[in-house]
Amino acid sequence: MTNKFIDHLISLLGKSNIDEKLVDFFVKNQFVKSQEEIKLPIYDEDGDLLDEYNFYISKYDEGLGFIFTDESFYLNQEDKPITGEKIYLTTIFFYNDGVEGFSQYKQELPFNLKFSMNKAEIENMLGVPLFIKNDDGVVRSQKWKIEDIPFTIYISYNNIGEIRYISLSIPY
Repeated sequence: MTNKFIDHLISLLGKSNIDEKLVDFFVKNQFVKSQEEIKLPIYDEDGDLLDEYNFYISKYDEGLGFIFTDESFYLNQEDKPITGEKIYLTTIFFYNDGVEGFSQYKQELPFNLKFSMNKAEIENMLGVPLFIKNDDGVVRSQKWKIEDIPFTIYISYNNIGEIRYISLSIPY
C-alpha cells in the first residue's frame, strides 16, 4: 500500500455501496468479501426494527474504520424511510495502536500527518483549527475544514497529547 492507496481511499468518500470503484477497492483490499457485506441492517436478530442510519466496518488489524450512512440521512431526506439499501461512505478512521482495540494504521496518513506529531506541528501543517474541544484545560480534539476539500479532518488526542485517531468525514 502506497500513497496511491491513501489517495484512492480518500477519493471514495461520498461514494455509495453500489459504486463499482468503492466495491472493487473494498473487496481488493479485503475490507469486505462482497458488495453484500456493505449493507445497513434494518432489523435486529429478533426481527425488531432498528433505529440506526449508520453502518460500521472495523478493520482492527489494519487500524482502519469506516462509517457508511443511509441515503435518507446523507442526502437530507428525513421524510424518506431508512432502507439500508443505498449507503454512503461518510467517514474514514485511521487509528493509533491500542485505541479501541485497533492496531496502528501503518500506511501513509492523509496530508502527510504522522502519529508522532504534536498539536503545534499539526497546526503548523493544517492551519488554525475550526474547532477545539478542551476538557479541564487538556485539548481532546481538533477539527479542520480546509478550502477546496469536501471533508473535515478530525484528530482525537489522549491525556498526554498523543494522537488517538485521525478521521476524515463528509458533512451531511
